[in-house]
Amino acid sequence: MTFVSPINTITLDCSSNVLPNAILLADVDMNKSNELLIGTQDGELLIFKSFRNQNNVQLWRRALGLGFITTIAVGPVAVNTNEPRPIICVANAEGAIHLFLLRSAGQRSRVRSAGGTLHSGNRNDSKMQLYSSTTMSIATPNDDEQQQIPVAFSQQLICNPKILLIQEYNENEKQLIISYCDRTIRIFTSIIMEEFDGRLSGRFVLKHAFNIADQIHTISSRRLSNKDYELIVSQPCGNLLRFNPNDENSRVLATDMCDYTSSAWTEAIALDKFLEDTIYATICYDHIDIFSSSLNKIHHIPLSVKIGHLCGLRRGPITDNYNQLVTISSVDGDTFIVDRHLNVIRFRPPLSSNTGCGGTNDSIANTNFVDQIQAFTSGLFGDNNMFCFIYVLTHNDKIIIVHSLEISNSRTTNLSSALSKITLNEKLKQADITSEKLKDLLHPSSSSS
Repeated sequence: MTFVSPINTITLDCSSNVLPNAILLADVDMNKSNELLIGTQDGELLIFKSFRNQNNVQLWRRALGLGFITTIAVGPVAVNTNEPRPIICVANAEGAIHLFLLRSAGQRSRVRSAGGTLHSGNRNDSKMQLYSSTTMSIATPNDDEQQQIPVAFSQQLICNPKILLIQEYNENEKQLIISYCDRTIRIFTSIIMEEFDGRLSGRFVLKHAFNIADQIHTISSRRLSNKDYELIVSQPCGNLLRFNPNDENSRVLATDMCDYTSSAWTEAIALDKFLEDTIYATICYDHIDIFSSSLNKIHHIPLSVKIGHLCGLRRGPITDNYNQLVTISSVDGDTFIVDRHLNVIRFRPPLSSNTGCGGTNDSIANTNFVDQIQAFTSGLFGDNNMFCFIYVLTHNDKIIIVHSLEISNSRTTNLSSALSKITLNEKLKQADITSEKLKDLLHPSSSSS
């Protein structure tokens, strides 16, 4: 039997709606712990940080006036640095890309000693549409003005981006991968340079464009080697695609996830050595499927979703016994954890006490959630590296962080599979229980009162 401990929650305020791809956990200041990044439809980038106390989560940094934010990514896009430095990349619906670079106090001191400033500026081609920002210092998280961070670089690309990825290719090349609402995936080569005074300059140059039949729900990537990667694409009609975008001779592998019958949210990720091999996990409406590296379906796991559909698929942490976890959320709040033994844990986060949906604090008893979750992610967060489930709610501008789940390493099993049939019948006979009585007890007929 697998057990889940009582759930601790933190509630944060968020003044606007958040799209599913505008929420992210990433280390943006290189302190070996993740921060929570939220991009809103009102153009705010919010960065929350958990300090020493795991329940002490504060708004740490913010940026304003970024347009209708659709997606966020964090990764090394500067090409002239010896040490990969995380850069925040924000895309809005108009197609503008904004970059932010956070530095530690020691790095800012070195910039000033070199004669530079922290002013936002760009030295780019005059044909590009640029956005500037006022200069603001970075100090304690209690000062609203000093919380704000400047845009280090901006460039106008193509409108209606949906998903943003940052990947390294061929050691020296950084790539920006953008999925668009017009059924295309475009890959841009980064020639962004970090200047001695702390500014970013350069541009993103279009390298590849792929037209995909039907809409694209999600894209993700997997490293093939130190020099290459592949893309994994999921579509609302149920298609699952994988291909190497940088290899002209690469073969596109495709399969069907749900018999072309569902128009619900689909999502796919790659998991290395999840079942002693690389596999692809997908969600489609109310189930998770496991595919082999050749995209042959090897497992089908139905998940009981009472209302709505599944809406989030994330890689979870690796436990002490090297057991990789996968986390899944549904729009009504049900959350599932699947391990490499295909054990499933289901829990409902205590949203009712924070959102007013329901009259009691028993979150399991409250099942009247309809499309309550608009964005979901999970992962390690804060100075304590606590594993969290993070939900953005639709109706009251709240962010719920669920943490301190303790999951045992015990595997579930089945009594009939653990005992031989003869031994089981003997034990039942000693207890004066026949097989028929056991069946009636476990599966009562609908006609019985």
